[in-house]
Amino acid sequence: MAEPGASKPMDQFSINDAVLIQDLPEGIKVKLRNGAIAEVTGNPRDGGWIFVRYLEWAQHPAKVGADELAFCTDVIAVLP
Repeated sequence: MAEPGASKPMDQFSINDAVLIQDLPEGIKVKLRNGAIAEVTGNPRDGGWIFVRYLEWAQHPAKVGADELAFCTDVIAVLP
């Protein structure tokens, strides 16, 4: 059991850790719930979906460079 107020490891995120994606600009990097790092390649600004290109994904290295849609709850962090 974790101590109250203790931070959780980076790979353990709850459903409430989603990021508001409506205004994310193209080119910004995001961390996805599946552990991948991706770049936003398009944003219809509907608040539900963004287009991403995988930059890093240790569990599925063959997907690096692939383009996909990411749902708002898939995005857990905006990276510098």
